[in-house]
Amino acid sequence: MKFTEYHEKAEQVVKLAKFGNTGTPKELAERLKISERTLYRLIQSVNERGTAIEFCRRSKSYLLKK
Repeated sequence: MKFTEYHEKAEQVVKLAKFGNTGTPKELAERLKISERTLYRLIQSVNERGTAIEFCRRSKSYLLKK
């Protein structure tokens, strides 16, 4: 995956997490057309850049930490 494509997918994850509309990791990975492992790496890199995202079991979605 190219850097620009990776960056675009990271931005999509942040936007979806802002509204709590990501679904489960499997659903989100399918939506973005990437593997679950790549999704976990993507979320880790977003967290390392300072945008905290975590999975909420109750809503079954990734959410931005406040």
